[in-house]
Amino acid sequence: MAAKRDATATAAAARGRRSKAAANGQANDGTLLSIGELAEMTSVSTRTIRYYEELGILPTPERTAGGTRRYPREYVFYVEGAKTLRQLGFGLEEIAELGRFAPTGAAASKKTQAILEEKLAELEHRIRVLTRLRELVITATSSGRGKTSHGPDLLRWVSEQGGS
Repeated sequence: MAAKRDATATAAAARGRRSKAAANGQANDGTLLSIGELAEMTSVSTRTIRYYEELGILPTPERTAGGTRRYPREYVFYVEGAKTLRQLGFGLEEIAELGRFAPTGAAASKKTQAILEEKLAELEHRIRVLTRLRELVITATSSGRGKTSHGPDLLRWVSEQGGS
């Protein structure tokens, strides 16, 4: 009975070390990550990892003799970068286009340049809108009691921006 408890405790400790290693970005073998470890480290599902591979956002990973995917640590960069670009309004196809040049360091194609120029214009517009919104919120929150409220100005401006 004691031997069974020891074996169970040893197995649990090994699982804990593997889990802690994955959380710290270290693979079981010290160099490569499993699909589950990569998914856990980047807070996406394994299905998302596979989908990113299909789209070309992630380079095709190495596989073991048994066919298991093994990912170098820099794949965390690809997944995190894709997540950030999604938050900034890039579509998956656009991210895949940008991703074609990341591993090679080659010059961007005309298509990629066009995507980047369009996104730059969109980002600059969003920055202008957010800057103006920030100014209006500061003005609305700094108006004291008894003074004219700037809340209506803020609401009017926000409703006007809905179409742009």
